[in-house]
Amino acid sequence: MPPLGKERLRETATNLPSQVKRLRARQVIDFADARSESAGESYSRAVIHMHRFLPPELQQQFNTSAGRFRVDFYWREQRLVGEFDGAVKYGRGDAALAPSWDTLRQEKRREDAIRATGVSFVRWSWDDVSRQPQHPESLVQRLIRAGLPRVRRR
Repeated sequence: MPPLGKERLRETATNLPSQVKRLRARQVIDFADARSESAGESYSRAVIHMHRFLPPELQQQFNTSAGRFRVDFYWREQRLVGEFDGAVKYGRGDAALAPSWDTLRQEKRREDAIRATGVSFVRWSWDDVSRQPQHPESLVQRLIRAGLPRVRRR
């Protein structure tokens, strides 16, 4: 079955039984962004939004001395990169894959090259995203320590 576009989802939402449900569905549809490349990135965006942090740019490209690299999240004014680290990248998502030294080394070199452009990094995993906001290793606390400001909402 092909994916549904936002317009089709909005049309479908008009069939929900109450105005409150229709409004909430439209908010979720409008917030969705196809540039989030994984469930972990999407869930991270929701946590970032829910805790009123500045919205990031998604899939920002960096040209470095070691090549061109893309990052999951970027806050331009703060010069802060955010990376969601899923288990599959490091071999935990598939029993047939073992974490490889090459994978870790390549990721470290990639991060070092991006850092050399003058940005700082914050990384998190599923564990961090799903922790209570007050937990010292939660995504919320990691972003606070990185100096990411929050926005006021009306």
